[in-house]
Amino acid sequence: MTPATGTHPLAGVRSLLLDLDGCVWFGDELAEGAAGFVAAARASGLRVGFLTNISSGSSARVAAKLTRLGIPTPPEDVQMPIDALALHPLMRPRPRTFVLGRADVSEAVARLTDVTEDPDEAELLVLSRDPELGYRRLAQALQVLLRGGGFLALNLDMRVPMAGGRIVPGNGAIAAALSAASGVTPESVGKPAPFYFEVALERFGMQRESTVMVGDNLDSDVQGGRNAGLRTVQVGGSTFSALTPPPEPDLSLTGLPQLGELLGLAPVLRP
Repeated sequence: MTPATGTHPLAGVRSLLLDLDGCVWFGDELAEGAAGFVAAARASGLRVGFLTNISSGSSARVAAKLTRLGIPTPPEDVQMPIDALALHPLMRPRPRTFVLGRADVSEAVARLTDVTEDPDEAELLVLSRDPELGYRRLAQALQVLLRGGGFLALNLDMRVPMAGGRIVPGNGAIAAALSAASGVTPESVGKPAPFYFEVALERFGMQRESTVMVGDNLDSDVQGGRNAGLRTVQVGGSTFSALTPPPEPDLSLTGLPQLGELLGLAPVLRP
């Protein structure tokens, strides 16, 4: 196998931003060839950073999961929206914030600003996917927006791919419902916001011109990479998009092993 050269979309690549859900793993199962691909990429000298829209937990917890599944990873090689939240303009100066999300997200936001459970006091709504979300909390979040509060979603992913091909509603689906009811358009902390990619490039020490965004999601990974001026590779072949027209990646591949072949990496072990 020979590395991509010349005008090939992967020519001159030195760094990879890898999505997690639907790219590196599906729930608690690694994607085919993922561990071997990451090992081969690192061994070849490529810088690998995991850029995810996972909106709960911590970078340390995500890194521990990667390590447990067979991809040894330190927390500093993972970026989540919660890691970039403090840098978002809507978080300054310390707004009273209503969090619609899991307890760990609320605790993380509370370390950054004042969190309130009273929607009448809140100046900002921070939205994170909560599989146990109830109607009462959704109605309270709507009140924040109807009273003129800001709207910040940790991500706008419409769908989350799970093991066995199952799809569940993403944070973006909840954001869309609140937006439809309030008329307020949410801002995203995570992909596809250019802000999020700028934070990632600095965090991982990557250069824009030699970095590729790799993921399955057209609206977050591909559109986000394009927004940030990066080359993009879609894996998995999903055609779902809420955007018109759908974003087009520089390359569309079956999975990480095929990307490894195009990069001229050592043979990628499966899995």
